[in-house]
Amino acid sequence: MNLGFYFKSKILSGTLMALGFMILSTQVAIPLVFFKTQNEVAEPMRQSVLGYATGFDDFSFNELGQVSSGSTEKTNTSKNFYLSIPKLGIKNALVETNSKDLNPQTSLGHYNGSALPGERGNTFIYGHSVLPWFFNPKNYLTIFSTLDKLNVGDEFSINMNNKLLSYRVESKEILPPDKVNPLFEFKPKYLNESTVTLMTCYPAGTRAKRLLLNAVLIT
Repeated sequence: MNLGFYFKSKILSGTLMALGFMILSTQVAIPLVFFKTQNEVAEPMRQSVLGYATGFDDFSFNELGQVSSGSTEKTNTSKNFYLSIPKLGIKNALVETNSKDLNPQTSLGHYNGSALPGERGNTFIYGHSVLPWFFNPKNYLTIFSTLDKLNVGDEFSINMNNKLLSYRVESKEILPPDKVNPLFEFKPKYLNESTVTLMTCYPAGTRAKRLLLNAVLIT
C-alpha cells in the first residue's frame, strides 16, 4: 500500500469535508437561526446563500419612485404612526410618515404624498416579505410575509396621534410592479372616504409581482 497516497487522500477528503461544513454553517445553518429568531438581521446574514434564496437580500420598491416627483410631502404631521393586524399577530408596527426610503428595514413605509390615516383619500403603506416560514411580526424584513392571509372582511387598525382608526379589507389585487401607482385612489373622491392600501411583494419571498390589499375606514 502506498501510505503517502493514503494519507494525502485522507487529508484531502478531510479538508473538503471541513470546507463543506464551514460553507454549510456560514451560508445556511447560522443564517437560518438568525432569520428565525432575530428582530433585525445583519447585512452579512442577508447576503448569504440562504438570504438570497428566501428573500432576505436587499431590495427596494423602486417602482414607487417612478411617481415620486408628483408627490408632495405633508408638513406638520407626526413622524410616525402604528399599524396593528390582529389576524397576523402584528401589533403596533411602526410606520414612517412620508417615508423617502424605498427599502424600509426598521419600519413600514408610508408613501410620500399619499393621504394620512383618517384623512379623505388613500393611505399607501408598503413593507417587505420573505418566505412565510420565516415570518416574524417584529422583523421589518419579514413583517408582511403573511399579508396574503388577510381576506375581504378582515379588519386591522391604525393608531395615528393616539387616535385609533379601524379599517376593513374590501378588495385584494395582484399587479406587476410597473402597474402599481401609490397615489391611485380606489374610491371616488366625491365619497370623501378614508382608505388604506397595504402592499408587499408576491408571492412572498419573490419579487415577481405585488400584492395590494385595499381597506376602508369603518370607525
